[in-house]
Amino acid sequence: MEKAEIIKKTIVELLETMGFDGDVAVNGSDEKNILVNIETQHAGFLIGHTGTNLDALQHLARVLVSKKSNESVQFLLDVNSYRKYRIELLKELAKNIAKQALTEGVAVTLQPMPAYERRIIHLTLMDEPQINTESIGEDPERRIVVKAVK
Repeated sequence: MEKAEIIKKTIVELLETMGFDGDVAVNGSDEKNILVNIETQHAGFLIGHTGTNLDALQHLARVLVSKKSNESVQFLLDVNSYRKYRIELLKELAKNIAKQALTEGVAVTLQPMPAYERRIIHLTLMDEPQINTESIGEDPERRIVVKAVK
């Protein structure tokens, strides 16, 4: 059985076991960047506050899939394209915060966020020569500081 099939079957079974239904789509055209999206009426619960349930669901799904395929299988799990919209929102936030840091000449500290969200902020501002970003603190309170280069 192909990885994409194992992933889809496992997530459908996981949803059924949890008492949820939804359509599972797997984009496995690039085996290094497999994206799985669940379209469901239960998105609020599956995503949870700031994606915490989605992160837990992704971890559980990865463990189950890796066990079935006898190898570590990495994929990104999404529900109703939440992560896709969140990434766009974070990119927009990064640009707005960079403008604020430049205009006001102050360092702007963002709220704590998971590593993959911090990475999006860093990557979005990486090519801005007048802006510097750094992560500070310890998880789960780790956050980004955006400041103008002096």
